[in-house]
Amino acid sequence: MRSKIQNIAGELSDSEYLVLTHGAVWFFLVLFSYYILRPIREQISTSYGTENLMWLFWAVFLSMLLAIPLYSYLVGKIDRRLLVPSIYILFLASLLTFWAAMNFASDAAQIWISRALFVWISFYGLFIVSFFWSVVGDLLSTGEGRRLYGYIFGSGTIGGLAGSQIAIYLAKPLGNANLLLVPAILLVLAYAVYFHLEKKLKESGFVRGDKSGQATGGNPFAGFTAVIQSRYLFAICIFGLLLAVCGTTVYYQQSEIVAQAIESKEDRTAYFASINFYVSLVTLLFQFVIAGFLMRTIGIGWTLACLPIAYIIGISSLAVSPSIAVLAVVSVLGRSAEYGICNPAREVLFTSVGREDRYKAKSFIDTVVRRGGDSMVGNLYHTARETLGFKMVTMSLIALPIAAVWTGLAVFIGYENKRRSE
Repeated sequence: MRSKIQNIAGELSDSEYLVLTHGAVWFFLVLFSYYILRPIREQISTSYGTENLMWLFWAVFLSMLLAIPLYSYLVGKIDRRLLVPSIYILFLASLLTFWAAMNFASDAAQIWISRALFVWISFYGLFIVSFFWSVVGDLLSTGEGRRLYGYIFGSGTIGGLAGSQIAIYLAKPLGNANLLLVPAILLVLAYAVYFHLEKKLKESGFVRGDKSGQATGGNPFAGFTAVIQSRYLFAICIFGLLLAVCGTTVYYQQSEIVAQAIESKEDRTAYFASINFYVSLVTLLFQFVIAGFLMRTIGIGWTLACLPIAYIIGISSLAVSPSIAVLAVVSVLGRSAEYGICNPAREVLFTSVGREDRYKAKSFIDTVVRRGGDSMVGNLYHTARETLGFKMVTMSLIALPIAAVWTGLAVFIGYENKRRSE
């Protein structure tokens, strides 16, 4: 088994082999769980209109604003081996609580339960992935990360494919409530994989500098101050904001188009699960074939720039024809470019920062900044559409020059990364 893996990934030390194999299975289970939950969130978003969707995004942002300082406090105070189970137990308990509420609460309460679930899934999807990569960044050096991240990302994408298929076939027979039990089981399995990894690393005596897993120390707001003080982290932060501008614009257009084209809640859930499936297929191709090639040949900056370029193409297409067929292509193109090309390059950016920044600043950027951008853009989108009467095509045209600026910023971040590496 090890020889077959080394034929693909090259010669591996004992610790690299352990992190690659366990990390691949762990990330597979993480994205497996999320891609079952994601179409449920998308179905909820189509049920309330742009005004309520705007408030849901603000609720997501506020929840992250409250949660990240608490998370940073835990990172500063407790060992990684205690932090991981603490986070996973909280998520597992939340899933079981939602399952019980959706099955046994009154009909009058269901609308608020759905809204709370939308907020929770939005938080879960960003945080659980960001947290995974913070832990893996503890266990791999910068050079090891450049070699191995793509394979771990690819295994996660296969998990996304599996989750999408499970959601497609089980959405109707199980219903959205009972579907929550599947990711609950997957979370337990994911933690079991992590526990086995730590056990094997401990047996091998693995310690590398600041990668012993001890608490980072520092204050709960260190992620915010690090972003303000570092030109490099601040540029990554603005990159996330511009992603929110373009991504949320397309997301709101998606809600409007799907709500008009598909009536049944279950059919909407199945539609979004199908989109997720094709996103995973294209993402897998990008991760195993294209992402590594691009990083080696055109550099980190232009690899990051592939995402805003994809959005320029997609938003232009929606401006010409805002139909569900065009939307499906744009959704697959944009999200595949994000997950398959941009994200592997973006995670490499954090291998050149310190351990405290890898946990605290990274989580702040991935959650608070990203969802804060979603909330602000959602508010502006709703005002433009409902109050000012802007047409959907106008919203697309406004987003295009922003995407152009975003492209230039990606190239600048690549330059900064190269300067720091040198």
